[in-house]
Amino acid sequence: MKVVPLDDSFESSPRLTSRLLGTSIVSSLAGGFHFGYLISAVNPLSAILEQFIVDKIRIRYSFILSSSQLSILWSSLAGCLFIGAMVGSYLSVHLLSRIGPRKTLLTAATILLFSTPLFGFAYSLNLVELLPISRILSGIGLAIGISAQGVFITEISPAKFRGMTNSLSGLIGNIAFVLAASLGTPYLLGTVSLWKYMFFIETIPCIAHVILNISMFHDSPKYLLSIGKSIEAERSLYTYYGKSCQVKMVLEDLRSETATENKTLREVLKDKAASRALSLSVAINFSVAFSGIAAISFFGTFLLQNVGFSPEGSAVANSLCSSSSILSALLAAIAIDKIGRRPLLISSLLILALINILMMSLVFLYDSTKDPLLAWPFLGLFVLFTFVFSIGIGPAAVFIGAELATPGTISKMQSYSTSVQFIGSFISPVIYFSLVESVGGLAFLLFIVPLAVTATYIFMYLPETKGKTPVEIHDLLRK
Repeated sequence: MKVVPLDDSFESSPRLTSRLLGTSIVSSLAGGFHFGYLISAVNPLSAILEQFIVDKIRIRYSFILSSSQLSILWSSLAGCLFIGAMVGSYLSVHLLSRIGPRKTLLTAATILLFSTPLFGFAYSLNLVELLPISRILSGIGLAIGISAQGVFITEISPAKFRGMTNSLSGLIGNIAFVLAASLGTPYLLGTVSLWKYMFFIETIPCIAHVILNISMFHDSPKYLLSIGKSIEAERSLYTYYGKSCQVKMVLEDLRSETATENKTLREVLKDKAASRALSLSVAINFSVAFSGIAAISFFGTFLLQNVGFSPEGSAVANSLCSSSSILSALLAAIAIDKIGRRPLLISSLLILALINILMMSLVFLYDSTKDPLLAWPFLGLFVLFTFVFSIGIGPAAVFIGAELATPGTISKMQSYSTSVQFIGSFISPVIYFSLVESVGGLAFLLFIVPLAVTATYIFMYLPETKGKTPVEIHDLLRK
């Protein structure tokens, strides 16, 4: 019987360090937090903000908006976030390769530090024009941050903890979503005179990230090796993997990955493993945009009012149902490295499709009966939807591009896949509410079909990546 020395067995297993956990959480303060906060904040404030827009345009331009014009303007304002996000996704490709993920996160937090309070200053300065400017700039910042956090957390995490550390960004995003939904109720800051403070508060996580990033973060060891800083890469590994890991062996693996030059999009599409990774990542992010979450996030109170809730009751109900996402995000952080990505993704896609079918049925039933009691089962489906979304495709979409990326493609993979989500999130609510007016409940097919098709595609082609090294994932994608 061969006896393994205690030191060797101890060194072979990286541990989950408090520094890694803390860094993963703080990284989300420059990306995932703002995504959750900004898409949720305007939902409970819709009536107040619409009136603010009508009043200021009437005073400044002597123009009275019709209800249809206001509807278009409001949808466009909400969508400005994703217009900025498309630009941010493009910029992140170049920032990640030139300054690395840590400084890219710092750039995102700095942009958000200045862009988010502009929304509140629109009220203070009586400048309605600041609203779209703030949304576009904030979209740029959060897209850069989300792309960078996925790359950064993936590159600083040992394979066995990669799913959990990346899922923490989903948890932070859900907490931010619930925070904004709660603050926006009429009982807190959702009033004519106080709503501006919701956007001033958003600077707090930006400041926290900037301070901690500068004072405590090490850049990813992979990036440090790519620019010839081997000593700093070794120090980074010790910090995030723990002093018990086999640093020399990990460094050698990373050197073999960084030896590959960054690939162009044409080269990505010609490579079997890289093109499959890109198609899978794009499919997952597309399904997020067309799952129904964008419509719920922006217009959740409107949907609840359509099935019988009062305006005040719908705002409170929307806030309460959003709270379920925090519990599911906690479960996702635990389950994703135990159950695996593949079963969580496939099951969540199919369950979300079923929930959309049930919502569609309830809308038809309510339209024919006008029974106010149907509001409660609809609310129950709302809660179940956010729960399932936040334990499956929600957190996975944030990092799946970075995890599947083959050598030389990580920045492009992450940026291209998230940009698809942002484009889809801009388009899907617009299409959905246009369809509601023409076909009613059948508009839910816009979500049901993409969810079912994506589940089938993932079942056929997505390998299980739980605990796998980049080399092992690359080999699975080539089969």
